[in-house]
Amino acid sequence: MEVRFWVFLLVAGCAVDAPSKEQLGKQLFNDRSLSTPVGQSCADCHDPTQAFRDPESDRTTSMGAVDGRFGNRNAPTAMYSAAIPPLHYDGRWVGGLFWDGRASSLEEQAAGPLMNPREMNNPDHATVVAKVRRSPYAAQFREVYGSRALDDTETAFAHITDALASYERGPDLSPFSSRYDKFMAGTGTLSAQELRGYRLFNASCASCHPAPLFTSFEYVNVGVPRYENNMFLRDNPSFIDHGLSTTVNQPTEDGKFRVPSLRNVARTAPYGHNGYFENLPFMLEFLNTRDVGSMQVATCSRAANSQARCQWPAPEIPATIDHRVGDLGMSKDDLADLAAFLEALSDE
Repeated sequence: MEVRFWVFLLVAGCAVDAPSKEQLGKQLFNDRSLSTPVGQSCADCHDPTQAFRDPESDRTTSMGAVDGRFGNRNAPTAMYSAAIPPLHYDGRWVGGLFWDGRASSLEEQAAGPLMNPREMNNPDHATVVAKVRRSPYAAQFREVYGSRALDDTETAFAHITDALASYERGPDLSPFSSRYDKFMAGTGTLSAQELRGYRLFNASCASCHPAPLFTSFEYVNVGVPRYENNMFLRDNPSFIDHGLSTTVNQPTEDGKFRVPSLRNVARTAPYGHNGYFENLPFMLEFLNTRDVGSMQVATCSRAANSQARCQWPAPEIPATIDHRVGDLGMSKDDLADLAAFLEALSDE
């Protein structure tokens, strides 16, 4: 009886210490050997210490594993991506991963960067699986998915994307630990300025960015201009990003991109699908004055001490612009209050 008891404890102890899919996914997420050439992991464009965004803030799009080869879009934060529903139509297009909704699950999304020549640049699934077979965590992989988990290429690749998705569904990426969350739970407070910003937000922004995720997951064209300093355009000067219309093959969706969550927005610059906006105040000024011009735009000549506004550069896709933004009528103080509230959405 005593022997059986100790055997039970030993087995139970092994079960407790066994790695989870989430833990395995975290190792995959941070593994720089999974690119071709080696040197780039998922975390290089989605840094856990930088709210899971690209830390290379001097560039507007991310450089992939191949030196000098850039992606065409700004890498968004991966935080709270577990909440994004599959792309579907219910009178409007909603959900889907990536800026254009082309992936319907985290598993499908995880496969994209691994194979994209402008990201991790692997030529096929077999290359990725071979790297995992040689990895320090290969034994853990077999412990989680079975002793033959890495034998068949396509089965193994499905396990890899499943583990990555499990990590992205975990608490590291969806902590709900901001001061806003504490305020709503009654365990924290917001400053007077943040409360003013909260009221402004509810009046002018919440239709597209409703709590608690601060996104409607819908698609809009806010009129972001073409960004000529986008490094991708250096080699692709005639490129035009058509967004959702490429995914659903509908001209009415031309230039529309999924509304991002505003959680951690103060820490995830640059902004816009192409990284046009270097910082949050610049992005807010654009949404406030797109249709009426701004003193912050330097594309027209002004006399000394003139208060004349300049028009913003033309949108890349003008036909489908959303007019819920563009002339919000906010003052400088209003915008400062709004920015203060958005800072309160930053997780600890």
